[in-house]
Amino acid sequence: MNRTVSICILIAFGTVLAVITATHPSILSDDNKFLAGFVNQEFLAIAGVMLTITLASAAQIHLKLNEIEESKHTIFLIKTRENVKSGAYCLIFLFLAALFMVVSKPIICDSKTAESIVNSLALFILIWMTLVLTALTRLIFAIKPDLEFGPSRGVAGQLDQGVESGGRHCLGVRCEP
Repeated sequence: MNRTVSICILIAFGTVLAVITATHPSILSDDNKFLAGFVNQEFLAIAGVMLTITLASAAQIHLKLNEIEESKHTIFLIKTRENVKSGAYCLIFLFLAALFMVVSKPIICDSKTAESIVNSLALFILIWMTLVLTALTRLIFAIKPDLEFGPSRGVAGQLDQGVESGGRHCLGVRCEP
């Protein structure tokens, strides 16, 4: 799943939530017992766990990218490193948005429509965080061992092939030049 697919998923999910909120707000309001019990400290706890796990994974990816570049004695994973960094900052921003929503929900929700909007935003944030986690997980599994079996094996072989073909692949994942 690439960035375009993730954006399409967010747009489609956001559209469905907006249509439900506009036409039948009670479906996503606190009349829904699950959402009433979820969009509170429980949502914040899940967002915090996702943030913690993903930031630890991003740190490991960053260290592994350093190792790969050090072994090749050149810096060539700039775009990959930027993507990891933007994913980590995105998760921090989404966690802060979740915190704001949980704290402000009792204050601003005075109708079923307001509850539906806040609950929809919480679900949207959860999907967005999941997509960032999925992207970083895909990157983790794209890093292969650098074995001495020839140019077609391991990270070094993949990166060498990517550089020879115009630098279009980073760790087996299509990157921008």
